[in-house]
Amino acid sequence: MRREAGTFSCPEHAIAVAYLMLAYPIEPKNPTQLICEALQERFDVEYERKALSGLTPHDWHAQAVFTVKVLERTLGDGIGYHILQAQYGTGEEGAFSARRVSEWLNPEAPADSREREVTDMLTAHILRGRPRLRDLCDRFDLPYSTLQRPASAYRVLVEGARRAALKRLDIQMRDADIVVDLEGDVAPTALDNVN
Repeated sequence: MRREAGTFSCPEHAIAVAYLMLAYPIEPKNPTQLICEALQERFDVEYERKALSGLTPHDWHAQAVFTVKVLERTLGDGIGYHILQAQYGTGEEGAFSARRVSEWLNPEAPADSREREVTDMLTAHILRGRPRLRDLCDRFDLPYSTLQRPASAYRVLVEGARRAALKRLDIQMRDADIVVDLEGDVAPTALDNVN
């Protein structure tokens, strides 16, 4: 069963797509499309095209803005909002949110201290997977266990707040028809929204 274009099976997927769409400019054709058209003209051949979603780049951008606004309206300036924005957002907003999460995890660390820098890097590791803990150990000349213990504790805190935020978003995004269930008893898969 196919899902209507611009709808998703879970809030996390909707947020990831929204922030990705907002990170790129609206363009009528991406570089791959331009290359394919140039090759078609040069070699006088046709390429099999995948079915389009039916949404224009402007429609996708508008859907992304709408999704992010639902996120902002639902979660406000709370830590759940900053966790999701730091995980999926880009630019200054993503960096600001990552710092807010870092300050939430370790409020006692002074602003320009080594402890704050380590907490910032652990926050990036938890939310984005980079840098690796081994790289942080080398960078700060610390034993692995010294960073692994706080990273595990921070991960538990972040995951709890993240799950709570996604649960709140699930309700709101279903009401706004951003997240919809497939008809019937078909379980969603990771490829549901890929056209």
